[in-house]
Amino acid sequence: MAKSPIEKALEKQQKEAKKLAEKEARQRMASAIVNGQPSMGGMRIMDDAAEEILTVLLSVFDGNESRQVRGSIDIIPTPHQMSLQLEFDKLTMYGVISSHCVWINAMWEATLTPQGITYFEAKADAMKRRDEEQKKQTFGSITNYGNIVCGDVSGSTLAVDNSIHQIERMIDEKGGEDKEELLELLEEVKELLENIQTSRSIPKQKKLFQRISDHVAKHGWFYGAIVQLLGTATMTMLA
Repeated sequence: MAKSPIEKALEKQQKEAKKLAEKEARQRMASAIVNGQPSMGGMRIMDDAAEEILTVLLSVFDGNESRQVRGSIDIIPTPHQMSLQLEFDKLTMYGVISSHCVWINAMWEATLTPQGITYFEAKADAMKRRDEEQKKQTFGSITNYGNIVCGDVSGSTLAVDNSIHQIERMIDEKGGEDKEELLELLEEVKELLENIQTSRSIPKQKKLFQRISDHVAKHGWFYGAIVQLLGTATMTMLA
């Protein structure tokens, strides 16, 4: 039995309502993901999935003035093919594309923004600025990391021993998943201190200091504490 005009109209309305509800739910999800991403150097860093899709878009961009890119769903990474609309919504919210369309014949099209074309370069610059700022903060406030006080460096080894105990406590409290590695580094530093006290000279330990420096960004308190500890030991040796 053929459907009446009213039934066809109701069916069309229901399909449109369902499609609208799905679109709104998808955009809410996209917004939650985008707003949850961190900002760095004045720009929001995109999530990994969005960066993967942008990489694909840039790979097919031929430099045309309209900044349009298009292609088949096949060139999209497999995990994101079924959620390409969501990824395009996110890219729009990040401001790296201005429009997009996914067709039923498995083709897609998008328009890159100037920010989208330069996103990865801008991200690299932002990360560089962040790292430089963290280093400045580390060296500028090195005596205040972790509120560690190395004590009076008048020549007594008590100051060194107290500092070591304080660092051990802080590793236990703040070391997290790096606790074991930080403890190993501290043991190497203790051996270095013994060599300093025995030989009355400071041997070169380039690899050790590089490994300690690798923790500046994540564990600045550890880096600062070790530098203070070595400074205390050196002053003790000179006293």
